[in-house]
Amino acid sequence: MFRVTLLPAQQGDALWIEYGKPGSVHRILIDGGTPPTYQIVKDRIQALPPAERHFELFIVTHVDTDHIGGALKLLADRSLGATFQDVWFNDQEKLPPCLDSLRGPIDGAILTRVLHGLGVKPNHAFEGKAAVIPEAGELPMVSLEGGMQLTLLSPGPAQLAELNCNWMAVLRKAGLGPGAPSAEQMNEQARRKGVEIRRALRAETVEELANTQFVPDRSRANGSTIGVLAEYDGASCVLAGDAFAGVLVRSLHRLASDRGERRLAVTAFKLPHHGSRRNVSVELLDAVDCSMYMFSTDGSVFGHPDPEAVARVIRHGGPEPTLCFNYRSETNQRWEDSALQERYVYRVRYPAVGDMGLSVDLSSATQASPILTPAAGVE
Repeated sequence: MFRVTLLPAQQGDALWIEYGKPGSVHRILIDGGTPPTYQIVKDRIQALPPAERHFELFIVTHVDTDHIGGALKLLADRSLGATFQDVWFNDQEKLPPCLDSLRGPIDGAILTRVLHGLGVKPNHAFEGKAAVIPEAGELPMVSLEGGMQLTLLSPGPAQLAELNCNWMAVLRKAGLGPGAPSAEQMNEQARRKGVEIRRALRAETVEELANTQFVPDRSRANGSTIGVLAEYDGASCVLAGDAFAGVLVRSLHRLASDRGERRLAVTAFKLPHHGSRRNVSVELLDAVDCSMYMFSTDGSVFGHPDPEAVARVIRHGGPEPTLCFNYRSETNQRWEDSALQERYVYRVRYPAVGDMGLSVDLSSATQASPILTPAAGVE
């Protein structure tokens, strides 16, 4: 079994991963969603017998609240009795040095203190140092108990150094420091209110959307994202957090080259930044041989997934791609149109009514297409 569940974490990520043989299930948690959606993560943990509330790994990909907010609540909640073999988190102490280094974003600083209070030293797999890919050579690989292999795809040293040298800018962007908002911040604030001010004319066709110019993400927090390739029993999944497309492309190309492949073959791809047009590029999609693409967002706050990103997947995500959404929302329902699916030969999957997110069993990929299974709140 290798099952990835996209829990309903509002506009954020909370990925519950299970793998193993019958009678020996191992678990990984990636991010905790927003603070309000922590209850969903908590309920799922409480549904486990106390003896099974152990995780081989908890990855907190980066300091944005829609990823770290629920993680803070989880790690501070002593009532669950949950344990973690390792926690991956690049706190400020692990970032490359900066001559003008200042105090980090508040959530990251709090998480560091929480981990210290628990006696947890993060990044044990990296000897307590930053989880970061080298500029050259092999990408770091970590084997977990039960046979899961993780290959680090992001971040690079440049992204971590950039974050460390701009902590106060990150604080201001998060609304935690002084300074007038930038034009980009104003655009984001407008999108939170459902107003799109980016362009005067909206492209209507899939071709027009897919062919829009790609403008890469420049968010320093997103650039610091821990992204991995998870592989178990012949199945694999790219778990990209909010990573930069360019960083992922370079890592995927390196892996493909090492394995003698033109494009890296993967079973599924949890797309970066909830399907943002600034993180899903044609080049990124061309770097993998994949047929299943996952979107984790309810469309609130930033209106993800962007139609440009979805259209790129439809046009460049291989023959007959499947789009997996962990919510049915106003921003993604347009892709259910049967005429569009027939014309462009793709499929869509949404959670069934009453399901808590969307669960995909990737282990079936060695025999047939991956199976989408109900993601109930308890098991």
